[in-house]
Amino acid sequence: MPMIATAVEFIRKEVRRHLGVADAEVIANSARKLVDESSALGAYISLINVQEEPALRNSPHVEKRLGKSRYIEPPVFINLYLLFAFKFNDYNASLTHLAKTIELFQSRRWFSAATQSGPGAIAFPTKLEKLVFEMVNMNFEELNNLWGVLGDAYFPSVVYKVRMVKVQLDEIEDAPEVTTIVLNQVIE
Repeated sequence: MPMIATAVEFIRKEVRRHLGVADAEVIANSARKLVDESSALGAYISLINVQEEPALRNSPHVEKRLGKSRYIEPPVFINLYLLFAFKFNDYNASLTHLAKTIELFQSRRWFSAATQSGPGAIAFPTKLEKLVFEMVNMNFEELNNLWGVLGDAYFPSVVYKVRMVKVQLDEIEDAPEVTTIVLNQVIE
């Protein structure tokens, strides 16, 4: 499973566990379904934006392993912007699940293999290193634009920026070994 899907599925399972609802009530899908389908009920987790993390852009292209140099494109670290929207038959249930989701990421701002131990813990995906959660504050105009794109309805919701998703294709080439360096040579 690709990194983005793996991260979102882990988050979906963690939210479901924290809310204490049935697996089918926490859905990773477009929030547009909330608007388009009147029977669509539950907590929806939707990817609404992806951005590269610029602070981690400068990684080396050559690594040395077991005495051999290898050329590898550095990974791209991305931030996922996830919308958590809640549509239940009872509006108070929607508000309760919204508050409990905020509680989850307030009490656990980051997840890694080290934080996922103990009874009932959901296994952290081995391909991921760490997921860090930061609430995104949206003003009324931004909120209006977001929900306008989704279909001009509003449901209790919150947006989180999820940092540190590493994306890297596993293509590695042998790099030629540098044996000599020539300075000040004129090439004609």
